[in-house]
Amino acid sequence: MRKTTATLVGLGVLAFALTGCTPAVSSDGGTAASAPVDAANADCVSAVTPDVEAAMEPSALVAPEAPLDLAGLAGKKIWYITNSQNQFSTEMSTGVEEAGKAAGVDVTVFDGQNSTSRYSEGINQAIAQGADGIILMAVQPAVVKEDLAAAEAAGIKVLSTLNGDPDEPVAAGTFGNLTADYTADGELMGKWALYDSGCAADVVVVQSSPVHVWDLAAKGIEAAITDSGSDSSVKVLDIDPAKIATDTTSQLQTALQVDPDVNYVLPVWDSAMPFISPAIAASGGTAKVLAHDGISASLELIASGKDQQGTVAMPPPGWIGWAAFDEVGRAITGAADPGYVIPTRLVTSDNVGDGSVGDVSPNYADYQTAFTSAWSK
Repeated sequence: MRKTTATLVGLGVLAFALTGCTPAVSSDGGTAASAPVDAANADCVSAVTPDVEAAMEPSALVAPEAPLDLAGLAGKKIWYITNSQNQFSTEMSTGVEEAGKAAGVDVTVFDGQNSTSRYSEGINQAIAQGADGIILMAVQPAVVKEDLAAAEAAGIKVLSTLNGDPDEPVAAGTFGNLTADYTADGELMGKWALYDSGCAADVVVVQSSPVHVWDLAAKGIEAAITDSGSDSSVKVLDIDPAKIATDTTSQLQTALQVDPDVNYVLPVWDSAMPFISPAIAASGGTAKVLAHDGISASLELIASGKDQQGTVAMPPPGWIGWAAFDEVGRAITGAADPGYVIPTRLVTSDNVGDGSVGDVSPNYADYQTAFTSAWSK
C-alpha cells in the first residue's frame, strides 16, 4: 500500500476571481494578458484555474529518510527490465546503474523491445542468473503472470514501476508499484487545455490503451473535459502499440483533417513528439501540444518555444531509477517499503526556464546526494 506522497510546495495561490476573463497565451506559448471569456464558460475557468496554477509550483523532493543496509546488499544482483529503451527508460536505466554503483550492487539492464516474449525472456534470464531483485519498468504484470510467480518462488523481490495509479492493488508476484498518479495527471492535462483556451478547447488525445498508465491518463483528460460544463470537446485516438510511429502520424493527420478546428493535441507521453509535430505541420494546423513525462528533449522544445507548449513533468528519470533501486534494495534486505509516489509538475514556457533540472525540478538538482547521505546514516 502506498504511504508516502509528494506535496507541492508554495501553494499559496489565490483562487481566480470570476471576472469574465481568463489567461490568454502569448506568441511564445506563455500566459499573456487576460482575454474575454464567454459567459457560459466563466464557471469552468474559475473551477480549473486554482488547480492549474498550483500545479505550476516546483515538486518537493522525495528521498529516503532511513539508512539502507549496504552491507546486506553486498554481492546482490538487480535486474532492470524495461518495455523498450526510449529516451525516458534509457535515462531511468542510467539512474538505476548509478545507484547500483553507489551501493556496490551489480545491475543488469534488459530491453524488452515492446515484446511480451522478450519480457518473459528477461525475467527468466534473471531467475537463471540468480537475481535478487527485479525492477519491472512499464511491463504490465498481468502479461508476465507466470514468470512473476516463478520469480517469487525463487525469492526474487520484484518492483513494478509506472504500471498504474498509486492506489491500485499490488500485482501478484510484486511487492509494490512505483508510479505517478496518472489519472490525476490526465485530469490536470485536460484542465490546462480548458484554462489555456478559456474553456473553449477542441482536444485530440493520443494514447495506446494497452499501456495501462497511458489509458489512465487519457481517461483523466476525458473526464476533465466532459465534466467541465463548457463548450469544449474531446476525441481520443487509440494507437497500435506495435506501430507507434506510423499509427500515431496517420491517425492524428486524419483527425486534424476531419476537424480543422482542433486547437489542442494531448499525447500522454513526451516521446510521441517526433510523430506528433510532423502530423500537425502536415495538416497546416496550429494546435498546441501538452504531453506527459518531462523528458529532456521535450523540456528543450518548451524552452525554445518550438512544437511543444507544455508537459506534466516527473522529476528527472534518473531520480526514478534511484528511487526504484532504493525500494528494491530495502525489499531485499527486509527493510520497510518507503512507498514512494512520483510527483509531477505542470511545465510550460512560464516556468520551464532554460529546461534544465535546476529550473524545472530545482529540488532535484542533487538528488543523488540525498540518497547516498540517507543510505550511509
